[in-house]
Amino acid sequence: MYPSAISKLRKFTFHRFSINHRTAIFGFFLILLLLPPFVRAQTTGSSTTASAGCPIRFMNFSPGGAFWLNTRIKNTSGRTIVGLVFNAALSDATEHWKWYHWEFDDARPIHDFDWNRKIKSGETKRLSWDQVDLKFEHGGGVAFVLTSALFDDGSIWEESADQAACRYVWYNHHKEALVRPVVLPFRQ
Repeated sequence: MYPSAISKLRKFTFHRFSINHRTAIFGFFLILLLLPPFVRAQTTGSSTTASAGCPIRFMNFSPGGAFWLNTRIKNTSGRTIVGLVFNAALSDATEHWKWYHWEFDDARPIHDFDWNRKIKSGETKRLSWDQVDLKFEHGGGVAFVLTSALFDDGSIWEESADQAACRYVWYNHHKEALVRPVVLPFRQ
């Protein structure tokens, strides 16, 4: 009588564990399925602006959060791009814009985000930079600006220092929109 009670107890415990284990796995996959729309809703981009001569079109932008700044672009130049340089401007909560310098030190040069892999005409590509997080809890936003592009024929497209027409403007999820017009300072 005693051995059969123990064997029933083991069987019941094992059966109960397997149900909880299956429930945990199901719950984990359910969270993975439902979580991405909420995460994306927190990082809303406000606008993309491109001049007529801009060789790319911004598809989306993420200022970081997990130490990866990334953007998705489409090459609209009609030529193969072999190099890109971007700069970032940060907005404080009152929407004053300032260029992002190396280590946040204004005495150092503006931080260049370089990309040197080929992007064929019409191709869409995700560009990412490791260990960069420009997403601040109570900041206003980020303007990610294409400053120059190099093509495989040796020609260059460059934005003048007083312009920033080829850009993507992202605002913090605490804001519904940017209130003031985006006026970026001169790049030096």
